[in-house]
Amino acid sequence: MFENTNWKAVSAEIMGTFFLVFFGVSSLTHNAGVSEGDGTLHILIGLTTLTLTLFVLVHILGPVSGCHLNPVITIPTYLSDKMDRDTTVAYIGGQIVGACLGFYLFDLINPGTSDSILDGDSALLLAAMVGTTFFVTSLLTSQDPGSIAATLFIVSSTAFGDVNPGVSLGNMIATDVEFMFFGIVGSLIGCIIGWGIKENIIDQ
Repeated sequence: MFENTNWKAVSAEIMGTFFLVFFGVSSLTHNAGVSEGDGTLHILIGLTTLTLTLFVLVHILGPVSGCHLNPVITIPTYLSDKMDRDTTVAYIGGQIVGACLGFYLFDLINPGTSDSILDGDSALLLAAMVGTTFFVTSLLTSQDPGSIAATLFIVSSTAFGDVNPGVSLGNMIATDVEFMFFGIVGSLIGCIIGWGIKENIIDQ
């Protein structure tokens, strides 16, 4: 079983579903739960983030796995004899794993959404790491202006915009702000992970 399964494609489905949930779905549900101020604006931001996240993922993962990210896409593909049974099972399993990881890490970083066990520094490091991983993976894969703009919107609108340690250091030096050590370290770790994803999953 699974002898002919393309594990790069399955890994792309896990990663893609993780990012879709972490940035898109969680942003939508989090913003929909905001009651103060203009709730409609928050929902629109959540919907926009979800849509642009899917746009970026289709752009960078489409050539690798077809960017299903959803069993209701994978199952009809199998029924149309465009995918074998083992790959179908692996895709759906990967999508479930990616979704679980996305929700779990989002809750871990946002203590308002769960009983987070992380302190502020650890949450900052993890947020910067995930945001930079997505940012680097996207920009190393595609130079399409639309995809780049969507990526920038996603990491900025979801408060995971600490993806540039050079800017963080410049801000610290020029304005004497508090040293953002954990954000910088998280960004540097994320940049290595993003490069690894590009080299080992996206590149064929």
